Amino acid sequence: MAGLVTSKVTERNQTTLPPSIRAVLGIKAGERLGYVIQGTRVILMNASAAEDDPVLDGFLQFLARDIEAHPEHIAPIPAELLAQAQALTRDAGPIDHDAPIEGETVL
Repeated sequence: MAGLVTSKVTERNQTTLPPSIRAVLGIKAGERLGYVIQGTRVILMNASAAEDDPVLDGFLQFLARDIEAHPEHIAPIPAELLAQAQALTRDAGPIDHDAPIEGETVL
C-alpha cells in the first residue's frame, strides 16, 4: 500500500504516533485523537481541532459505554440500505461542505 506508515502496539495496547502522522494531523502532546470506524478501516483525525461540544461529548461517552456494555447490539448497515444510499447519491457530485446554503431548506 502506497504511503503506508506503521507503528508497534505495546503489551498495554499503546502506540507512538510516527512523526509523519503527527505532522499531517497537526497533533501536539496532550491533544485528542478522533477515530472514525468504516468497516474494517479506521480514519484517524485530530479531535482537538474541533470545538468542544459538551452535549456531543456527553452523547459520545454514553454511546461508548453502551457499546462496551452491549457489543452484541452492533451490526453492519444492511447491504440493501447501503446500495440504496449509494444509488441516491451517485449523481450528487463533489460537495463543498463550507459553501453557504442558498434557498429554502427543509429538514
